[in-house]
Amino acid sequence: MLASAITLLLPIKGLLILTFIMLIIDTIYAIYCSVKKNGLKSFKSALLRKGISAKVFLYMGSIIIMYSIDTMIFGGVLFGIKMLMAKSIAMVWVYVECKSIDENSQLMGNRPFIQIGREALGFFKAIKKETDNLK
Repeated sequence: MLASAITLLLPIKGLLILTFIMLIIDTIYAIYCSVKKNGLKSFKSALLRKGISAKVFLYMGSIIIMYSIDTMIFGGVLFGIKMLMAKSIAMVWVYVECKSIDENSQLMGNRPFIQIGREALGFFKAIKKETDNLK
């Protein structure tokens, strides 16, 4: 029975793994920031276990539910995109975790990710402009 359930979830394996990896990265970074800022006494494992387990069940459960809705109601395709609802909710959870990582990074005194991205984009635009002028 477990093998049947796992087989049904194979199409969304990548979404589940990506979301779980982002959750783990955010958790590790939050622990690092907390310990670096407030010392080892700020680390509370009971609070950590409760928070992670709730997030895992919420994130994975909502992706599985959206995948079920995608396949059972919409036949797997919505607006010409396969598993649109499952991909959308996974994207929301990945965004939430990225935003959390960014907020923790800013608490440590770093610049926001969006600012770093804009600077990188400006740098690449300048390189493109210079290469276009070489022609």
